[in-house]
Amino acid sequence: MFDFKTKDDITAKAAQLGGELPWSDDLSPLAAPLVTADGLRMKNSITVHPMEGFDGLDASSGALDGAPSELTFRRYEKFASSGAGLIWFEATTVCRESRTSQRQLWITRDNVGEFARLREAIRKTAPDVPVIMQLTHSGRYSKPNGYPSPVIAYHNPVLNTSFNIDPDYPVVSDAYLDTLAEKYADAAELAQKAGFDGVDVKACHRYLMSELLSAYERKGRYGGSYENRTRLFIDSIRAVRERCPGLHVCTRFSAYDGIEYPYGFGVDRDDYRKPDFTEPKRLLADINALGVSLVNLTMGTPYYNPHVNRPYDKGGYEPPEHPLAGVLRMINGGAELSATFPSMTFIGTGYSYLRGFAPNVAAGALASGRIGAVGFGRMAFAYPAFARDMIAGGFDPKKTCITCGRCTELMRANMTTGCPVRDPYYTELYKKLSETRK
Repeated sequence: MFDFKTKDDITAKAAQLGGELPWSDDLSPLAAPLVTADGLRMKNSITVHPMEGFDGLDASSGALDGAPSELTFRRYEKFASSGAGLIWFEATTVCRESRTSQRQLWITRDNVGEFARLREAIRKTAPDVPVIMQLTHSGRYSKPNGYPSPVIAYHNPVLNTSFNIDPDYPVVSDAYLDTLAEKYADAAELAQKAGFDGVDVKACHRYLMSELLSAYERKGRYGGSYENRTRLFIDSIRAVRERCPGLHVCTRFSAYDGIEYPYGFGVDRDDYRKPDFTEPKRLLADINALGVSLVNLTMGTPYYNPHVNRPYDKGGYEPPEHPLAGVLRMINGGAELSATFPSMTFIGTGYSYLRGFAPNVAAGALASGRIGAVGFGRMAFAYPAFARDMIAGGFDPKKTCITCGRCTELMRANMTTGCPVRDPYYTELYKKLSETRK
């Protein structure tokens, strides 16, 4: 359990774990504006991470399939009022078969007007806050009809076992993968039409694009060599940039999977518990050459090893390390990559676990150059005014995310997602879920 009472408590534990938490009593770095190399302007250095709400309209509602619902509007109006300098909009699928649920958002020519209406609602509350739409293919986590319909890049015995995928299950073909770059470009064109400032070609958390990066044993044009494994990612970025001049192209990027080689990307080949950023750095250099200058950095996957990317006090299993070790890994990883690519802006992850200490550690990471901006996901669910209060020095530890995992429980139960602890709407949903478990 989170039992740190003072700065000395938490910094001493970090030292015991072999790390150092950056710290600043001066919170002004949080308020510092920044401009990325491609000209995206943020009024401060705090961002809202992409957090799926699973509250898009589905076909059974009789509405436009994949459009945002009024509950989606409710969430984003809260994010817009948070005081953050950037909103990284949640995973929005590029095709029907890649949806994680029947309520995952999916931008189409039929519903682009509803996305434009949502973007305008955000703009009315936060006229100076850019919004990046995350574009995704859910790969092995696809459930477009409400039940698992995985699209797998290769047979990974680690994840196949966890998700009961038969070893004879078909692997996605090169011919299918050849069609996806244009689908990313189609979705990006619609996002630009709807008024979004940029798009994220998502390559994280072992969704399809991320899984391909570790397809060392796949045959054909999308597996084996570095060039083949990165082909779809590179081709999709190129396709979006060519189709959508003026649109910022970014990525949420897993630099470390935490899965043993040859099934994990960015891992030490002898000890998968250690990052090896050799290939991630090569890939970051390649996409930077294509004009990508903003990277939302993450690690692991919430479906298999959530302790890596979402350190928690309570979850589906007992983590093999102290949660603070996961925070340190992400801070140190961000520091290494930021030092290697000074012209790129990296957004850090993992700060929500720190609760009342988050503003000081985040400010310390910014002040010391370990990261270019700091992002919060679960915290944004729990504490609607989190960024404004951090910047003002009035952050209330009693309002923070407590990393209890209940928002994830709602998601796993195929329900709309928010904070059951702080938001009465989701409190009632969670009560209903609890009743079904009795």
